[in-house]
Amino acid sequence: MHRCYVDPSIWNESEIHLPSDTEHHLVNVLRVSEGEMVEVFDGKGRHGSAQVDVARGRKAILKLSGSELSPKPGFSISLMQALPKGSRMDLIVEKATELGVSSIYPVMTERVVVRINDREKREERRDRWQRIAIRAAEQCGVNWVPEVKPLDDLSRIVSMGQNFDLFLVGALTGDAQPLHEVMNRVVAEKKRSAVLLVGPEGDLTQLELKLSMDAGAIPVSFGANVFRVETAAIFGISVLAYEFSSLMGMRNLNG
Repeated sequence: MHRCYVDPSIWNESEIHLPSDTEHHLVNVLRVSEGEMVEVFDGKGRHGSAQVDVARGRKAILKLSGSELSPKPGFSISLMQALPKGSRMDLIVEKATELGVSSIYPVMTERVVVRINDREKREERRDRWQRIAIRAAEQCGVNWVPEVKPLDDLSRIVSMGQNFDLFLVGALTGDAQPLHEVMNRVVAEKKRSAVLLVGPEGDLTQLELKLSMDAGAIPVSFGANVFRVETAAIFGISVLAYEFSSLMGMRNLNG
């Protein structure tokens, strides 16, 4: 069954009138036909089944047959990602969504190669990444879509790390702690939220690393190999998701 994202602002428990871009994707790209059932979700946990009532040209009206609310996960993972070169950010957003992150903070740092200073262009990028997150959620089946935050400088974003139980920064320095050792302490300390900061090509500067640590970040190592930016982000989030999932399972077993 095809999945279709419905913006919360137009969600209706009986009949949903889709915007033109969603109609086009559903009717002309996915080729759904009248009477076909699709799964709908609003990115905020609400989801259900709907029947395509009209599918002529680019018009589609969905009649909802019922909905339910998926609870939020028992943990929250966010990503602060320094802007990489080319289309790598697209891949990072897609995979981070599939891995269940709750929010993504695109970050400008000193060694970012592609500088985006114009406010309008920053908003265009943010809109693009949000659409990528929605499409990834449609494909993989998650009902909570991460919010892509506005692109901003690290100096203004880094303080957000204090809003999480655990603030980690990927580092190549010798004093960085192995990520798995840090996550082992999560079990004992009962942490429920984490944010991971991943630098750009060339890593964070020493000043940026200090700025992060002053905001409470723990420098962590991903192992002996030096990863590409997108690999580091996906690896780090995967470890966090696995460890938190295991922790939630242990808590459920222990009541």
